[in-house]
Amino acid sequence: MISSLKIFLPVSLCILLLSGCFDADGATNAEYADDIDAVREQVFSGQSNADLVGELAGRHGKVTWLAGPWDDKQSDQLVLVSANIQKNLDNAKHELTLLYRYDRASNKVSLDKVLLDGKPQSVIGGAVAMLAMKLE
Repeated sequence: MISSLKIFLPVSLCILLLSGCFDADGATNAEYADDIDAVREQVFSGQSNADLVGELAGRHGKVTWLAGPWDDKQSDQLVLVSANIQKNLDNAKHELTLLYRYDRASNKVSLDKVLLDGKPQSVIGGAVAMLAMKLE
């Protein structure tokens, strides 16, 4: 039996991300294209985020980049950018989501959270999850 929490968390995350991308004023993901590009192009330890996410996805994974406001109550200078990787590991579908915080004013990018199958991971757990995705 599937726990309702296992279904609720990924669905609520998707709704949160989509609500930020398609608000009532007609904003679309195209409005955040420059923010997504800034996060994708950021280089850390000699590798861009786009290259890292591509490596994690491998040949058989699917990557989706989304963006929206970080928080409606805060400045519009803060943007939530997510890289969602869907991949089969050991004959089971898994989803790894990297949530980045992008500050438009300072151009600062920081990895805020790592989710594996909708569950937040610790720093070590997130690193292990990313390594497992890389190993295919």
